[in-house]
Amino acid sequence: TNPDVTTGDGIAMSYRGGAKVTDLEFIQFHPTALYHQGSPKFLISEAVRGEGAILKNIKGESFMHSYHPLAELAPRDVVARAITDQMKKNKSDYVYLDATKIKDKFSQRFPTIYKNCFTLGINPEKEYIPVAPAAHYTMGGIKTDTWGQTNLTNLYACGECTSTGVHGANRLASNSLLEGLVFGNRIAQKIKKNITLSSINELEELKLSYNTRQEKYKEYSPVGLKKELQKLMWNKVGIIRNSSDLKKALQKISEWKFIFKSELKTAKDFELANLIILADLITNSALQREESRGAHYRKDFPDRDDINWKKHIEY
Repeated sequence: TNPDVTTGDGIAMSYRGGAKVTDLEFIQFHPTALYHQGSPKFLISEAVRGEGAILKNIKGESFMHSYHPLAELAPRDVVARAITDQMKKNKSDYVYLDATKIKDKFSQRFPTIYKNCFTLGINPEKEYIPVAPAAHYTMGGIKTDTWGQTNLTNLYACGECTSTGVHGANRLASNSLLEGLVFGNRIAQKIKKNITLSSINELEELKLSYNTRQEKYKEYSPVGLKKELQKLMWNKVGIIRNSSDLKKALQKISEWKFIFKSELKTAKDFELANLIILADLITNSALQREESRGAHYRKDFPDRDDINWKKHIEY
């Protein structure tokens, strides 16, 4: 659901520089992104379901009551898993959101959603809206204290690239806006108080954790490999995880590390390198956490295990 340029570079660069990262297995998936081939993901807010819209599979059957007592109003992770299950059972790429019962107030209550649907030829007052889960938010990231300070001197971070702890394992809607406001302000205060221009010496050369030798190792397309990586992460490290898929993902990611021995010339090369590093960290964290907690769900470990796993995974 994020812009194409939001590829986790802040987390990967900080990690390469020696910053600690944590909780990377906790990826939130929004359950209802508008599904339309060739179009950017657009969120269909929970508020639509709150007004009375019903989720239905491609057969036109409602199903959420079979997964949770709150049905359409269940938490995001529950709804996302239920939709994924229905998509697999019916071999479909999407389910439907039926908002026809609230047609009298849809355009006024949700003008932006209405406009976007109509632009794509969907009239939500008369037709079902095709929706599917989409990766939405990363709860984990660069480990910081309550002032945005990392374990590296003078490196501060705030926003979605961080793991401040305020979101736990499953962020509540809109809390990230407040987090950015609060921590951004606190970082500014801290820097203003403790850092002066005279205290900053010449920047030391950053030691990268991958090789940038002028070496022709293997031909590859950064755009093509990025698409392969995204597909792998969606299929093997997505909403419903298991040990077998996670191990297969790690094996494939390991095979792609050959690019670290190649010459990295363009921004896309470095972006891909960062993506591979981050994918490796996320997948290892997901494999290591043998329980289900918040947005992290393991089919082979479906229950929460506070005895063994009420702790953070940190790198």
